[in-house]
Amino acid sequence: MMDSASYSAPFAALWDTFGRGTVVAVLVVVVVGELLLYARFQAQRRSTLPPGPRPWPILGNFFVFSDVNHAHHDLRRLAAKFGPLMYLQLGSVPCVVVSTAEAAKELFRGHNDECLISRPKMLGLEILSDNYQLMAYAPAPGKLWHSLRKFGSMELFSFKRVAFYRSLREEELRHWIKFVLESREGEAMNLKSCVFELAANMMTRMLVNKRMFDITGADTQQQLLRSEFESFMEEHYKCLMPNVISDFLPFLRFFCEKLQGWRAYIQDHQEKSVEFWTRIIEVEKHRQRAAERQNDGSYVPDLVDFMSTAPLDDGKVLSDRNITLQILDFFLGGTDTTPLTLEWAMAELVTHPNFMKRAQEELDRVVGLERLVEETDFPNLPFLQAIVKETYRLHPVGPLGGPRESTEPVEALGYKIPAKTRVILNIFAIHRDPAVYERPDEFDPTRFLDRHRNVNPLAAFDSYELMPFGVGRRMCPAFNLGNTTVHLILANLIHNFDWALADGQNIDTFDMTERLHGVTFSLKYALSLIPTARSGILARAL
Repeated sequence: MMDSASYSAPFAALWDTFGRGTVVAVLVVVVVGELLLYARFQAQRRSTLPPGPRPWPILGNFFVFSDVNHAHHDLRRLAAKFGPLMYLQLGSVPCVVVSTAEAAKELFRGHNDECLISRPKMLGLEILSDNYQLMAYAPAPGKLWHSLRKFGSMELFSFKRVAFYRSLREEELRHWIKFVLESREGEAMNLKSCVFELAANMMTRMLVNKRMFDITGADTQQQLLRSEFESFMEEHYKCLMPNVISDFLPFLRFFCEKLQGWRAYIQDHQEKSVEFWTRIIEVEKHRQRAAERQNDGSYVPDLVDFMSTAPLDDGKVLSDRNITLQILDFFLGGTDTTPLTLEWAMAELVTHPNFMKRAQEELDRVVGLERLVEETDFPNLPFLQAIVKETYRLHPVGPLGGPRESTEPVEALGYKIPAKTRVILNIFAIHRDPAVYERPDEFDPTRFLDRHRNVNPLAAFDSYELMPFGVGRRMCPAFNLGNTTVHLILANLIHNFDWALADGQNIDTFDMTERLHGVTFSLKYALSLIPTARSGILARAL
């Protein structure tokens, strides 16, 4: 092994031969030359990347955000200056922001989509997915992701299976409407909170064949569960995608994860989550019941029954822990976004009474006054569909979608995007693209009755101008269930009740400001409405 003297000998020889001044000059020339070569390389690299603001050393472009909790607004403003594909350097993480429908279409065309389906590594996602073992966070492409994705789209959330649970959704809806009619009519109600209970019960009936909440509030045990669950939800969203700076500056990992305690904090929450949901789900009981009742014609299996026995592509079934975490993820995804979307829709309708009246007239004409709105009615309710599309467009509850990362270099709009680049879909900006939509900041469902009537928010590779469930192969696998639930609840809210703003609010001054709600966006101030039963509701609800 060479000692330090051996390493220094060549430099000492140079020093003796050429003198101190010459050696220093040579070193300066070498260093400057290397810096120039590096600068030239970076300039060449930048010339092939999309345009963007000049980054600061180390921190990159973090200073472009006036409020990180409303980054979609800042990114939309920057895109007006730098273009529909914009490059940002967030710490050491290269990012490309997509801000128009045309740019999204170009970026995700053909083979590109296969290169843009992976997820970046982030502390919260890593821990809460048990090292990326869940469908929503598994890295792709890869055997695990392809197997889980196939399992989800072809089995768990297929059109056939969603239709299979139609009667459960309608049963919960009837139960909820009857409760509102008997206990809340004429009184102010927090719409999002009440609809959350309905959506949660619909989900848990499908997932584990039990009601999550007693909406009447009479069951003390259920009240305790509700309180425990609300604390869990708040903590989970705090841990899912926290602002951990080491996700963007890895050299600070020890400081953020160890000294600040982020890793231990999220891991502790993860184990509490598993314990909490193990009590609710009881996988082994589901497995035993499925085995005992497989020949029972009246047996209606829930999703846990199915997941505990159905094999993946490799022939193996999911572990109990993985099933528990998958069900948790499905539940949170379904019960967070649906109430928020419905709150935005109702806020727009009560402040646009002409649209509310038109929707009620359509429902009365198509459905009549003798029954509730059913899922089979949807194809005959074009204005209801237009309201839902316009709500998706104007108020996407996840305005920046799920984070993605390129696995291979791709090209779009003449630019080259390297591998390991984070891709951010600014759905908020795409949905308000003035090249696509006239008056893009206004609520106007009629746009989806004429010029944009063929736009399909459920299409993975078409309709890039409306993508509330994402785009391509990484699109939310439960898009059909989510869309069906939103239509069903909204239609019956409109059909069965007239609604008025509570607390002396005025439709002309109603505050539509948004606020961050976990990883989604809701109204800054909860929507408080007073329901009044419409003609015939008593007969329909009983």
